[in-house]
Amino acid sequence: MDPIIITPRLKLTLITSAERGTKELEWLHELRSNEKATWWSIYGRSTSIEDTERVIKGALPTKEEDGAPTTYRVVYAVHMVVDPTADAAKEPARQRNETTKFVGVVNLVSSNANSLQLPDHLTQPATATTTPTLSTEISYLFLPLAWGKGYATESVNAVFEACQRARAFWAPFANVYVRAIVNRENPASLKVMGKTGMVERGVHEWSGEPIFLAGEWTVRSTLHIFGRLLVRDGDAE
Repeated sequence: MDPIIITPRLKLTLITSAERGTKELEWLHELRSNEKATWWSIYGRSTSIEDTERVIKGALPTKEEDGAPTTYRVVYAVHMVVDPTADAAKEPARQRNETTKFVGVVNLVSSNANSLQLPDHLTQPATATTTPTLSTEISYLFLPLAWGKGYATESVNAVFEACQRARAFWAPFANVYVRAIVNRENPASLKVMGKTGMVERGVHEWSGEPIFLAGEWTVRSTLHIFGRLLVRDGDAE
């Protein structure tokens, strides 16, 4: 997976660990302790560094124990370029020296037993299951200062492209399916889905144990389910 991704306005850095005292943990705690940034997170806002460490443990790469199934985890820190040069759009791939500021995170993880279970018609289409296919889920969080600028769309598209380039990363799977779950009351993310090639599979009415979401406790939510075949067997390397 690309360690650094450069777009016209952003710099994305792959996070493989976030130990105490590192800038990576500092970034993640800044994000997870922000009430507005975590408004739609089912994990809520972190009130301590320990809270953040508990949450990111399920997102960051881990060393697999012998015999345990392989997990696939991709986490990118997103930095905006402060006052980009006039030629930024013409040279998106150059190694920049501009000042950057941390604004968010995009992460993609393989599905597991803790993932939300959905009815068959909201899962992978039949065309994605004729060969072994890895199911993954994408999510993101951004600080309020980055809202309304198109950074989520730009960074998600960049991560998707990086995932498509890194076919060896997904071995032994030849196909990778990605889904996203967006609350009906989150119109900004619904718009992002339409700009990143995600196809709406349908709507799921969730109910379950109380969770604190969007400033209140709830036991039900209307969820829009999106998905796409991100890596396809036979696609060019």
